[in-house]
Formats: sequence, C-alpha cells, structure tokens
Amino acid sequence: MSINENENGNKYILVYTESGKPTFKHIATSETLHGQVGPYEEAQSLYVEGSNILNKCGECVVYDVGMGCGAQLIAMFHAFFINRSLSKLTVVSFDLEKEGLVSLLKNKELFPYINKFSHLLPMCIEKDSIKYVLDDERIFEWIFIQGDFVKTISSHAKYPLADIICYDFFSPVSHSQLWTYNIFVHLKKYVKESSCFITYSSATCVRASLLAAGFYVGLGIASGKKANSTLASPTPHILNDLLPPQWKMRFKRSQAQFSLSETDVAKAIIEKNVSTHPQWLL
Repeated sequence: MSINENENGNKYILVYTESGKPTFKHIATSETLHGQVGPYEEAQSLYVEGSNILNKCGECVVYDVGMGCGAQLIAMFHAFFINRSLSKLTVVSFDLEKEGLVSLLKNKELFPYINKFSHLLPMCIEKDSIKYVLDDERIFEWIFIQGDFVKTISSHAKYPLADIICYDFFSPVSHSQLWTYNIFVHLKKYVKESSCFITYSSATCVRASLLAAGFYVGLGIASGKKANSTLASPTPHILNDLLPPQWKMRFKRSQAQFSLSETDVAKAIIEKNVSTHPQWLL
C-alpha cells in the first residue's frame, strides 16, 4: 500500500505482523503494510488468486496501483514465471516514488520471496522501465509511473489498457482522496471490458463509488481477519459473487456512504447511479 499525500514521498521502517512475518510500517501514518498475514501472502491470495492470472493466456497488463514495497509486483512476476501460457506480462506500477522498493532491497534477507526477482529489483530502482526476456523467450515488462495518483489518473496520459487492477492504497478512512467516484471514473477509461479490479477494501463507500462509475461489483476472498475483499469489472460475467439487490438498502442505511473527499455533486451522482444500476436486474 502507499499514499499520495504530498511531494515528500513515503518512508518505511521494518516491523512484524501479528503472525511474526516481516513487513513495513509507513512512518507518516503508522499504518502497517499487509499487517495480518504478511505482504507476499496477501498479494498471492488477494491479487494472484483473485485475478485468476494463473489461468490466463497470451498478453496481460496489470496495474499495480499503490506499489508500496513491491509485494503485488513480485507476486505477479512469479505468476507469470509459472504460467507459461502467458506470452507477455506488463506491470504498470503507480506510486509517489520507489522508497518501498529501496526498503525491500535493504532487508532482502528477511523476504525470501524476492529470490527469483532479486536480479530485477535493483533494475526497477534504477530505471522507470525495464524489459526482461525469460529463457523461454516470454517477455516481462515493467513501467513505473511516478506521482500523485489523483493527478496521474486524470491527466489523460496514455497507458496500455489493463486486464487486472490491483488497487492497494491505504484505507479510504485515512486516504479518502484515493477512493472517490471521480478516481474510479477516470480509471475505468483505462480498463478492458473483461478486466478485473481487485481491492482489499470492503468499505461501503468504495463499492458505491465503483458502482456509480459504471463497474459491476462483487465479493472477493477474505484476507487475514478482514471482511471479504471487493471485485469489480465493466462486465458482470467476470464476477462469481455479485452484490445482491438487497445491498442497496445497506447503502441507504450506512453512515459512511461516501468517501470523506467526495463532492456534493458526486454524492448526488452516486446515490442516483447506485439506485438505478443494471446490476440489480441480473
């Protein structure tokens, strides 16, 4: 996870999860990354299994939104390494800077999951774009997009359209500006019709904003002690467990319907679009 609050970037210190797994704490907010099950374990269960990337073929583009200390990036590389049906994997990572990767490299002996990626990690720190050809001639490409994601995603820049979006910023409570209706409207312009959006958050305001932005929304797997994660896609058949029509009542009763950064105009749009979403007719 990562934040895009200011130009000073992110600083991390090494800590341990409740189960004793090493991870990192973000100094400015005191939030622990993947604080229950560990960074790689959560990336594997939430994003690799949740995206079904091990069963995809051909070329695949993954948005690593909130790169942090690289758990999603490395987990996706490992999935590509295993799944020989993928001819090319492109990972586009978004963050303020690469301080998380630097912290990971400094403590690499504590994170054995980076072993297959260890020769690429210094390259990722040094460069903003790398292309690596495996022994079987399949291609791994990494692109780093630096900056405030709120500005980045609304800048109309050109990126390859995403098949998978791993949305792993800090929580909508502490970083509400990263979970708004407008963010998801802009993000939707960069996804394919068959894309899968995944986030650990189960917040009502997040699911409502995704619905309002035109995504279909469903339940994903639980990670650690957390509630079910959230899956979304422009097309409903991608999702196995869609939110039921009764969820509209939960939204109406909720005391946290909207991100704290939501505008009044956006709130009105969200209420209308949630109420009339075609998902409820399926």
